[in-house]
Amino acid sequence: MAPHIHSSIEEYEEEVAAEFGFGAHDPIKNLQDEFNRGLIVPDPFDIANSRYTNLNNLFDNNEPTIANIDYWYNDNIDTNEDGDKPQRKKRAQNAYAYKFGDVFIANWYLKFLHPNVRSMTYHLSTRDRYGTFRCLFRVPLSKVDELVQLFLSRGWIRKTQHCKDDDRLRVKAQLLIMATLNIIGHHTPVRTLTTNTEISTSEHRSFIHLFLDNMYSIKDEYIFYPRTPNELHDVMEKYRGVHLPGCGGSIDVVHLKWSTCPAGDRNRCIGKEGYPTLAFEVITGYDREIFGVSSIQFGTRNDQHIVKIDANVNKIKNDWYKTVEWEYYDQFGNRHKAVGVYLICDGGYLRWPILICPYKGEGVATMKGYFSANLESVRKDVECVFGILKKRWKILEYGIMFRDIKVVEKVFVVCCMLHNMMLQEMETRETTFRVGRGSPLPGDAISLAVLNRPVPVGGEGRHKLATEWGKRRKALAAHLQYSKRVLKRRRVSPA
Repeated sequence: MAPHIHSSIEEYEEEVAAEFGFGAHDPIKNLQDEFNRGLIVPDPFDIANSRYTNLNNLFDNNEPTIANIDYWYNDNIDTNEDGDKPQRKKRAQNAYAYKFGDVFIANWYLKFLHPNVRSMTYHLSTRDRYGTFRCLFRVPLSKVDELVQLFLSRGWIRKTQHCKDDDRLRVKAQLLIMATLNIIGHHTPVRTLTTNTEISTSEHRSFIHLFLDNMYSIKDEYIFYPRTPNELHDVMEKYRGVHLPGCGGSIDVVHLKWSTCPAGDRNRCIGKEGYPTLAFEVITGYDREIFGVSSIQFGTRNDQHIVKIDANVNKIKNDWYKTVEWEYYDQFGNRHKAVGVYLICDGGYLRWPILICPYKGEGVATMKGYFSANLESVRKDVECVFGILKKRWKILEYGIMFRDIKVVEKVFVVCCMLHNMMLQEMETRETTFRVGRGSPLPGDAISLAVLNRPVPVGGEGRHKLATEWGKRRKALAAHLQYSKRVLKRRRVSPA
């Protein structure tokens, strides 16, 4: 049977309506009537996709019901009966009235700073480094007073509406600095400090960054390489006493765990340790003082890369330090002169004349092996400094929780500044204790107690530098052999 051909769309719609039982009722018209009565809210896109829908007939531009599709997605229609937008819900009142803390009743003030106990705290914190005060704040009370005076004199801590008199301001400054030292020294959560200081948590958080920023701004006053020939001579004489004439310090790189490393920096920070770290190159002296700290580096960068862009190494290599003269002996006892200060390091550095490292694979009985053993013993000073820093300031050992890499750099530099401030509180090498394998070895160099842009490092060829480096290291080995033989193993400087 041949298919019936409809003469018009109206005829086709009538046939479909009769076949499916629509009769005289139009479903689209019924849907629109129900909507206008507010019974249902249809989806305009579902209606528009209907087989029997004509968009021109469905959407009436004269009515704001289903006529204008923008009306359905207009956020401005959410108004109340008066035509105003609904107001935000008012915050409920506090169940208890807020009360500002009184620093004169703080736990730390009553236990350590009250006039009745202050003299005892000062005495015990200076003499007993295992006492309660030193355990909590890692420094004696005298250093806390020194920091308080520094912050007050430079206007870094000022009076506020609730702290108007000088006595209250000084006590508050002491508590804020003690709390910051407690955070750096023990990685203490900030929220736990309020119970001991009667100072709000938000003020502690703000002061931590204030402390780091201001201390970092004066880092050159506490961390610097010897600036005058006399200062450098004092440093070199100490190394001359352990048969390393011309030495100006030890150098090495320390890696710090970065616990809050951003995901985008993890690949650049995960190096040999297996977890995200940040690196600093540090130059130290014979008595564990810190002479220089490089800018912050990602953990994947090795020693050879960092030393090329270290401004402190560049200064020693190209500044007036390269003209400093020093004397040494050859294996026959003849005196020679050399020029240029050098640093002692491990075998992971470049072959530069200013970087002297031990020999590899040499027996201790040989001249080179004996020199290597002596150099490694002296070079442990920089490793001891790293150990002291991490054990005294636990924030460096447990993992730094600051996400901003600039803040991480400030944390490490400030810890180095506090380390130099504490040098006079440490035990010196002039001691009666004997250290060694059954024999006394006084002064044996064992400890007792964004990112940067490249810095030019000179235009000398690598072969020339390596040649000078080899000659200097061999000369120092011969000097040590002669000194030991002639001076009968007495670690004194030859006349």
